[in-house]
Parts: sequence; structure tokens; C-alpha cells
Amino acid sequence: MLYRAHRNAGRTAALAAVLLCGVALVPPLAGAAGLGGKSVGNESVTSATGGVTASVTTMTFTTNTDQTSTVTNNGTVALVAESYSVTVSNPTGGNPTFKVFQCAVAWSATKCSGGAGTQVGATLAKNSTTTITSTTAMAVSGLLYLQVEPASVTASTVVTISTKIAAPTQLRAAVKTNQ
Repeated sequence: MLYRAHRNAGRTAALAAVLLCGVALVPPLAGAAGLGGKSVGNESVTSATGGVTASVTTMTFTTNTDQTSTVTNNGTVALVAESYSVTVSNPTGGNPTFKVFQCAVAWSATKCSGGAGTQVGATLAKNSTTTITSTTAMAVSGLLYLQVEPASVTASTVVTISTKIAAPTQLRAAVKTNQ
């Protein structure tokens, strides 16, 4: 019986030593990895400008040839999403439709790094104004590349893209830590 108590006391002491070492070592490692900070209260953006501009805002389609526009975040805060109001004119003939695709790199020969890119919103019909939203994050000064792809264009059709930010839902709040 005495042997068992001695053995259990030894195990308890060894376990306590391991735990003590763990407590002494883990916090500095977590802090070094950026994991030691704490959030303080609810954070929100109190002052920022959410400016997003497109290099091309009006596109005239007379054939089924894709057209592109580069979107720049020239605001002072990163974005978690961007919205676009897209207006398609009412051509004198035909029933054209349009799709908007995005890519993180510039389009090359109508391809996004060898693929089709990611469609933003639904297919757009003639004589319509639709708001579509991209959920791609954009850093300050970040770029996003759009491509408008037409189908069934038989008469001159104008597509207008207006950028807009729905603050504060599309603004990325600054992260504050207490270190």
C-alpha cells in the first residue's frame, strides 16, 4: 500500500511539473504567433472613405465580344464586398443578355488565369437595372478585374456599370488587440 501511495505521489509531482512547464512556455509562443492578443469590445469603422472606381463604366456592344473594366479600391479602408449597379439599354432589335465575371488578375484573351473567372450576380437582360455584389475582399489600393460577356447581341446595346459601397456592411473594420 505504501508503495502505491509513493508511486501515485511521484506521478502527481511529474504531472504538475509538466503542466507548470506548459503554462510557462505556451503564452510566449502564442504571443509570438500573434495569438496572444484580445479583442476589446465591439469594433466598428468610425471614419473612412469607401471609394471604388471602375476604369470603364460605359460599354457599347454591337457584337458578342467581351469587354473589361478594372476596379480599384481608392478608399481608406479595406472592403469585404463591392456592389455594382448594372444598367442594360433597350436595343432596337434582339434580346441580348449579359453576364459579369470577376478575376483577381487581369484578363488575358478573355480568360482569368486559364479559367472563366467567377460570375457576379445573375444573367442581366435588356432594358434592366440590377445591383450585383461581389464578395471578394479588396485591400486599400487593391484591384479587381471585371469582364462583361454578352450573348445574342444583334443591335447596339449599352451596358453601364456604377460602383457603390454599402457602408458599413461592406467595409472591413480595423482589428484592435490588447497586447
